[in-house]
Amino acid sequence: MRKLLLPFSFIFRVIVLIRNIFYKLNIIKSTKLNAAVISVGNISVGGTGKTPLVEYIAKKLLNKGKFIAIVTKGYKRIHDDIQVAEFNYKDEEHKLTSEHFGDESLNLLENLSGTSSGRGLLVVSDDKRSGAKLADRKFKPDVIIIDDAFQHRKLRRDLDIVVLNHNYKGNMLPAGNLREPVRSLKRADIIIINHKFEETIIKKVKFLNVAECKYVLDSYRDYNNNQPESAINNCTAFCGIGDHVSFHNMLEVNNIEVKHFIKYSDHYNYRAADISAIIKGFKESESDYILTTQKDFVKLKYTDYKSQDFKVINDFIENYPVYYAKIFVEFTKNENILDYRISELLNE
Repeated sequence: MRKLLLPFSFIFRVIVLIRNIFYKLNIIKSTKLNAAVISVGNISVGGTGKTPLVEYIAKKLLNKGKFIAIVTKGYKRIHDDIQVAEFNYKDEEHKLTSEHFGDESLNLLENLSGTSSGRGLLVVSDDKRSGAKLADRKFKPDVIIIDDAFQHRKLRRDLDIVVLNHNYKGNMLPAGNLREPVRSLKRADIIIINHKFEETIIKKVKFLNVAECKYVLDSYRDYNNNQPESAINNCTAFCGIGDHVSFHNMLEVNNIEVKHFIKYSDHYNYRAADISAIIKGFKESESDYILTTQKDFVKLKYTDYKSQDFKVINDFIENYPVYYAKIFVEFTKNENILDYRISELLNE
């Protein structure tokens, strides 16, 4: 059916190519910031694993004692104003909500808080250039990391990183999933192939600086950050991410029987009716646990307490055996390329 959209994909491809030429010829200018800028992006829609890479790079910089700012769009959040939160912020007034920050932003904030060295802050802005300029002018960080910024060429970057998975080829939008032609990869400084939880076979990328990584399951955690008392053998699972198949595969690889699986659209805003459907599937399938991703869990955990759905959602994550999979990124090939480019960026 998507083949009918090929003429529109051709038009989109031409528009993207012309735009890139204008940037290359400096007809359209990029803004240069005082801080060093690292962009982490991709060339396709869907979950390639950009945000876990942002977290990985942020931890490297924090461990070096750097002051960093992460700028992200906060996809599917309800409010569109600029939000700023420091790492380790104590949310005593319940200002951190998924409605204001978005799920991936809060995921980053949770995982990067508690770092003993370095300083960091999170800036959520629909306009990434505005968010980055605010961070640069007002807070003066050493490094600004822009999440999902390969196409966001309004900002000049000092290190351009592109994350790929096995779906990085095909047609341009809307007939396919590509946001840019594959040839645009020549613009990247580093390409990182993310295998996630499986050994994917990817046709050789004709590029000099290519590294590879995968996801590793750390543990399952609940609302109080506790691990389950017994091994998880079966579950009802749900997720609202770009690549729900990878989450399902992760559960199977770890020998968990998925008795019931519910998939939602990426960055899904859960409502009381959705929670009722998950609980119904959990009970009818006679599962022992309910599992989800950390991105989905923070979406639920940080639901605005003023929301009409808050009571149902809060009761669900506090009183049912709901756990999220905490994962981390592990490099399997050429991590030294990334280390070298970061050291070069910092003049080490």
